[in-house]
Parts: sequence; structure tokens; C-alpha cells
Amino acid sequence: MLAINNKRFEWLRDYEQLDHDIKYLKWNLLKTHAELERRISGDLRNDHLVKGSKGARVEEEIVRLENELQWRVQTQEELKQLVSSFNGIEEQILRKKYIDGQTLEEIAEDDEVHYTLSYIRKKHAELHKNLDFIDEWEARKEGLESRQDYI
Repeated sequence: MLAINNKRFEWLRDYEQLDHDIKYLKWNLLKTHAELERRISGDLRNDHLVKGSKGARVEEEIVRLENELQWRVQTQEELKQLVSSFNGIEEQILRKKYIDGQTLEEIAEDDEVHYTLSYIRKKHAELHKNLDFIDEWEARKEGLESRQDYI
């Protein structure tokens, strides 16, 4: 997972967590479907189930996992749309670096990009600098507003 410290990039941390959660939910769903299959026609078909036990709730668990997976996939798609709201090379850098996990070197080598590594590094630094400036401005603005409320 990428180390993202900037408050402005918190949504990228969310994207990474969603990606991890989606992979886990898919694995868990496969495992739970396999358990259901074992209970229907496999080695567990003759086992007596206790009402309210985990085994008795396998079908309910599948529905819950499918709903959770659907929600996380939809949320991840919304975050991808947020990245695509940036323009041009900034969108490409954000998408390729933070969603696709590419390095700046790999981005520069990508046939889709058509920029040198030094230009990609410069734009990446500018993007961070601009977003850091906005964070600082918002923090100062909040500080001024709280002082006005005090007066």
C-alpha cells in the first residue's frame, strides 16, 4: 500500500483500502460459496445444523458479502470518476500512480503519456504543491473563522 500523508490525498488512501477490501470480499465470497456447496452436496450434507449457527446462516452470509462487495465496487468506481475529473496530464499522473500503482518512470515510458520523465516529475511535484497550498489555505481560513466566532 502506498504511504500517502497529505490530507488532500485521503481519498487515494480510501481507494487503496477499497481495493484491498474488494479482493478480500471476493475471496471470502468464494470460500463461503464453497462451504454452501459442501453443505448441499458435499461432505457436510449429512451434518445436523444448529439453528442460528454459522453453518445455518451460510446463505444469509453470501447475500451480505455480495451486498458489501457491490457497495465497495460502486464506491471505488466513484473515486475513479473523481480522479478523471482532473484534466490532461494531471489526471493521467494521478490515475497511473495512485490507482494503477505505476512509478513516475513507468508513467513517462507509457505510450499513452508522451512526456519525458523530468516533465512527469515536475507535474507531479506541482500537483502536490498546489494541493498542499490549498490545504494550508483551508486551514488558515478555518483558523480565521474560528477566531471570528470567538470575537
